[in-house]
Amino acid sequence: MIRVRCTGRVGVHLIMQAFLNGADGVAIISCHEGECNFGHANMNTYAHVQTLKKIFQQQGIHPDRIQQYFCAAAEVENFVAAVEDITSRVFALPPLPKKGNIKPNENAPLK
Repeated sequence: MIRVRCTGRVGVHLIMQAFLNGADGVAIISCHEGECNFGHANMNTYAHVQTLKKIFQQQGIHPDRIQQYFCAAAEVENFVAAVEDITSRVFALPPLPKKGNIKPNENAPLK
């Protein structure tokens, strides 16, 4: 787990660093849309997540490995549900390919 003051600090570099360090999935849990203390920083991260999902799909990696959830600090049940959701999504997927064995998915549509 990496704690940041704001999920707006979670850029593509941190997400990719997690995968390069062996993570099977990444969950970003941020404040609700419109409730960010730093403007729209959480939605900027959402845009990064959506872009990475497309890149992953093109590379033959299931996009469910990256998820962003919106949850206020006091919403413990939502936090637990988010952790359970990403865990079940990742466990349902086949293992990630070994380094160097990733093959682009040429049939994946570009959106």
